[in-house]
Amino acid sequence: MDVAAAPLPPAWVAGSALAALAVLGYALRRAPWRRFASSEAVHVWYGTIFALVVLWSVRATVEHVVVIHLLGTAGFALASGGPLALVGGAVVVALSALVHGTPLPNVPLVFLLSVALPVAVALALLRATQRHLPPNFFVYAFAGSFLGPALGFGAAGVAGAATLALTGAADAAVVFGEYVPYLIYLAFAEGTLTGMLVTLLVVYRPQWVATFDDARYLHRQ
Repeated sequence: MDVAAAPLPPAWVAGSALAALAVLGYALRRAPWRRFASSEAVHVWYGTIFALVVLWSVRATVEHVVVIHLLGTAGFALASGGPLALVGGAVVVALSALVHGTPLPNVPLVFLLSVALPVAVALALLRATQRHLPPNFFVYAFAGSFLGPALGFGAAGVAGAATLALTGAADAAVVFGEYVPYLIYLAFAEGTLTGMLVTLLVVYRPQWVATFDDARYLHRQ
């Protein structure tokens, strides 16, 4: 649930701006820019940014405040790794803000909720599966590329709904009673879309998926 159209109090604007700068600074420092020595990696990164800007344009706006759309940012993290996905996600947020006229004060919070949070959830679940589950391809395909993005989308949606309620941008009873239940269906769609795309990439272009390790999932003795 996007907060792009929500009126935000000054304290929320300032706090989200500081947090977004910290996250983006971390990502810029940790991003493996050496991967861009390969023209293929650069093209995939730019292509994913373009695809997400298009995906974010397929949206529903309810009562001029509640904005709902799929994210795709967890899949970006699976393909490019966390830091590059955060940097690319910031570009997606900026371009989408220009296209849809998002107020500038809202941009940092949109980045935190629609990019940083789902990326963190998806990668945390992936690391948990790597630590506690067998190194099986189907574990990666289901838990990593389906369940992780679905949970990341759900977390972003609930956090967005809570933001709308806490800031007074929308009535809490309406948001949680009428809109949040639909996030279950959208989370399934997010997980299905991401899972299908990542699985196809792993099969046909595994070099495009930074979080997939052939030696771990396919070539263990």
